Amino acid sequence: MSKIAARVTRPSPLRVIVGICIVISAFCFTEYLLSVISYAGTAFSYALPLTAVAVIAIPPLTERFWESHLPKKLFSAARGLYCFGVIFFTVTFCIFLGFLSSYEHTEVSNDGKTAVLVYGCRVRGTEPKEMLAERLDAALELLDKNPEAIALVSGATDEGEVYTEAQVMAWYLEKHGIASERILLDEEANSTKGNIRGFLRLIDAHGLAEYDCISVSSTFHMPRIAFLCGKYGLESDFVGARTERIQLWFPSVVREYMAYVKMLVLNSYE
Repeated sequence: MSKIAARVTRPSPLRVIVGICIVISAFCFTEYLLSVISYAGTAFSYALPLTAVAVIAIPPLTERFWESHLPKKLFSAARGLYCFGVIFFTVTFCIFLGFLSSYEHTEVSNDGKTAVLVYGCRVRGTEPKEMLAERLDAALELLDKNPEAIALVSGATDEGEVYTEAQVMAWYLEKHGIASERILLDEEANSTKGNIRGFLRLIDAHGLAEYDCISVSSTFHMPRIAFLCGKYGLESDFVGARTERIQLWFPSVVREYMAYVKMLVLNSYE
């Protein structure tokens, strides 16, 4: 018994940390993949989560094979790169979650001439889907508190949509008591940076330069919006709409994290 115990070695702290990071990373991207499957996205939309799941899951499962078939130095380098990758993702993802908390329960100035900018999301027919309805409800609170405030809504059609997201948002606001004269539409945007460009066009076309702007979107969306507003010169306060269902919130956070990283790495905000 003592001989058997002597042969049992405890894993190093680094190996334990890497193991925890692997589990977290695999869980995050599996949830992301499942959300894409339930969303019934295009074939291209499956590429990133599938690749991420494969990159995370396959190396630990095939470690012994590669250890016996690759030169020692190459194997060590590949293992080191893999460990760095999962640790980097876990740490930066946790930091990203910390950023999100700063946009919850925010209080902004909402008096006088104010433009409430609502960023588009998926719709179903003439109705907004759950996440977009949450954004619109947050905008309605601001609009109801300030009769001088106007709404700027932005969004084109996505795959399978008949009406533009902006039009559906306008109908929703009107149905909840906002006069059509208080709503301006941009129906061209199909991305976050497109939303911001659309808002800037509306501000310029309708002489709203003196209006204070409040950007309203899902909380997980706000860091990227704040970054892009700074890049495009749109001065705005930010109000994050809480996504109530965890089944929607968590994969959306992972997807938004990846969009933020992609934007920074590829310099794709231009």
